[in-house]
Amino acid sequence: MAVTSGLRVEAREDGWVLAGEAGHPPDLGLCNDYLGYLADRHYAAGTRRSYAFDLLGFARWLAGQQLRLDAVDTAAVLRFLSACRGEGLAAATTNRRLAAVGGLFAFRSMRDPAAVNPMPTGAASRRTSGSARDGLLGHLARPQPRSAVRVRESRRLPRGLDRVEVAAFLESLRAWRDRAIAGLMLFSGLRSAEVLGLGV
Repeated sequence: MAVTSGLRVEAREDGWVLAGEAGHPPDLGLCNDYLGYLADRHYAAGTRRSYAFDLLGFARWLAGQQLRLDAVDTAAVLRFLSACRGEGLAAATTNRRLAAVGGLFAFRSMRDPAAVNPMPTGAASRRTSGSARDGLLGHLARPQPRSAVRVRESRRLPRGLDRVEVAAFLESLRAWRDRAIAGLMLFSGLRSAEVLGLGV
């Protein structure tokens, strides 16, 4: 535990960084370069802060294993996944940690093409961004590969409102315009864009 106690996240003027005494096994320089790269790409401050703490968890795990970053292979990534599960982290938190680690190794591979990325790739994700689908050649947009190292997340389905909740919601609206819009959405099943597209 003494090995990992010196590792921490610090807020500085240029963003969030990992800090710790020299001699710790993890390469904090690469982690901080990656966090700076995220800032250069205009990632939100909250996302960069979350990734900093995710990389802190990975760096502490590496320090506890006495493993350097350049020695991480797929087997080590799978052991890290087991360690996250042993901590009782939520599936979404574990997946965000793995995304941060995967981004770190993708950044390293971008800087050094000879470096092997230990994150295994799985099936391509079906989701493409709106900008990739726009334009004349939008039909040629290809799905991006997604890492096979992920935890299955449970999907929460939306719950419908009961009569009391519907009545309370409609009574909370003061303007007749707002009540008309909410009534169309509640009782006719129209979506917000469909309601906004209606003529008077």
